[in-house]
Amino acid sequence: MMYDFQLARGTVCKDPTGLRVRVEAVDIYDYVHFSIIYRGDSGEVGAESGQMSHMAFVHRFSQLGNIFADRKGA
Repeated sequence: MMYDFQLARGTVCKDPTGLRVRVEAVDIYDYVHFSIIYRGDSGEVGAESGQMSHMAFVHRFSQLGNIFADRKGA
């Protein structure tokens, strides 16, 4: 099964358990590097990081949006 799931730096995704992650990079070996988003007293904080293959990532997570999408280049 093929997915049209474009990942870029800043993309926020969520799995069925409610875990939210922010994509930090997709490397040349097709591994997604991400930070886990925790809610703290001062807002969202990414405290831990992880990585998994692109295929495993798209099977586990659904895309919520990109935190950099509204920013315009200089």
